[in-house]
Amino acid sequence: MNRIKIPRFQDPNGLHNSGAVLPNKILAPYTPYSAPESEPAISDEDVLSGYVDEMYSRFAPQEVEYDARDEEEIRISVAAWLRPSYEQAIVNRQTQTRQNKANLDADAIARGMGASTYVTDVKNRQQNAEAGDIAAIEADYGATLSKYVLDGVDSEQDRSLEAQKFNASARQDAFDKAYSAALALFAQYKKSGGGAKKAKTPTTSKESCEAFLASLSGEERRTVYESTTAAGARYRAELIASVGTLGYIQLVGKYPSKP
Repeated sequence: MNRIKIPRFQDPNGLHNSGAVLPNKILAPYTPYSAPESEPAISDEDVLSGYVDEMYSRFAPQEVEYDARDEEEIRISVAAWLRPSYEQAIVNRQTQTRQNKANLDADAIARGMGASTYVTDVKNRQQNAEAGDIAAIEADYGATLSKYVLDGVDSEQDRSLEAQKFNASARQDAFDKAYSAALALFAQYKKSGGGAKKAKTPTTSKESCEAFLASLSGEERRTVYESTTAAGARYRAELIASVGTLGYIQLVGKYPSKP
């Protein structure tokens, strides 16, 4: 079996140039190839988690934001439209009292009673009745305002809760879609051999690759190009990793395996 010769500049573990002149003298026979240490493999859990995160970012929903009003804001809002009607009711009641007093005075004058004790007493009773009616109006206003405020607070809380439920449902739906898509991607990843540890192929410069091929005989190049031995396969992989597929084809043309 043909043995690949290693020029002096060739590191036994690769094509790395030491900087020395490139003589054709052989240093040593080929030693069994040992794959470089593999990069740490990513666990399947991390891969799947990464797919889920990536897919969720695509399916992430547009969440609803609801800024609920507090009790004081609701009270001010309700009072703004409720109070005027009660203010008008109070004004109407006061107007009624003044009108009654004016009628009472006119009747007393017509009867020749003047400012009698009876007239004064009737006026006081009318004034007290007005005060009682206005107090009732104010009490009704307070009760009505409180009812509307409590209803408003409950309504705001319900709307806020509905928004939270909507967002939670949307997030869950997005996660379900993301997880389903992630599982499909993960299946493809495993099918293509994902998760297996792959050794790094060492690389070097194009000049070192050319110097290496130039130092070999045509038969030795054929062993490299056709990967008929473990050493040849390793050198071929290093050449492709160093100069790329197109560069490798150019090297093969420049340094043929046959004269």
